[in-house]
Amino acid sequence: MRSSGGDGRDPGVSRGKSQSVRSWCVYLATTAGLLCGIASWGLGAVVISVVVAATTAAVVASSVWGADGWPAVPRIVRVTLATALITPAAVGLIAVFKFAGVLLVLTLAATTPALTSLVHARRHAQSDPPVAQPDSATPRVRATSLADGPAAAPARELRFLDDEALCLAWRRSFRLLEVAPSAAERLSVVEQRQQYLDELNRRSPEGLTAWLASGARASGNPLPYVDDARRRAG
Repeated sequence: MRSSGGDGRDPGVSRGKSQSVRSWCVYLATTAGLLCGIASWGLGAVVISVVVAATTAAVVASSVWGADGWPAVPRIVRVTLATALITPAAVGLIAVFKFAGVLLVLTLAATTPALTSLVHARRHAQSDPPVAQPDSATPRVRATSLADGPAAAPARELRFLDDEALCLAWRRSFRLLEVAPSAAERLSVVEQRQQYLDELNRRSPEGLTAWLASGARASGNPLPYVDDARRRAG
């Protein structure tokens, strides 16, 4: 069970508030940078730079995550839009504020929620213990019973999985999706993965949102964001 800290506050809630503040700082800096760019070069030049940055980002993101298929589309879109707006905004800030603009851009880049969430998730992933069945009076269904066979288990069975087993089933279902021999079986796995996400959202909507915002991959592990030890501690 995780400690909620000496002041009684949940560290997950504090981290979420901190990420929200950093996100707003990035939004405000991006808006200011675009305005600086418009003031310096005109609206037409800024629009052209946005289009060029978006095209470049879309090509690079598609080459990196395109193999993940349709599940990777939202991430590719997010990266493309973010790059299209942030790149000309950063150049605009530097053009107007010179060295101070460089420091501002570097500071925001180092503290952006996507980067800090990635670092936090990697630290948790390295320290996560192997999946084990917790002691509980409520019977738990092993993740292998859902993930090693056809992905067609009823959604009600997912309620009996602990968070570690549910996240393990999610990760294993990605492998099932890769090796599914037919379109019908791929569709079955996709539907099961949607049930996993629905169950994660039912248990921890804020945790799932934070995981997706961190740039979640189709094969990634949401456990550091949604594990039930934190909810039990609260």
